[in-house]
Amino acid sequence: MRGLNKVTLIGNLGKDPEVQVLEGNMPVAKFSLATSESFHTKRARCIPAPTGTP
Repeated sequence: MRGLNKVTLIGNLGKDPEVQVLEGNMPVAKFSLATSESFHTKRARCIPAPTGTP
């Protein structure tokens, strides 16, 4: 293993994960994640994050 990257994702799963096994028996999961994050622009407008994006 060359290195390790660690990520913590906080939210709700949109649907069940789709798991595929690639060549060399490497499992890969694809999933959607919903959050309630929002951000502020330089003009102090609150913009909600998009929802329903894969």
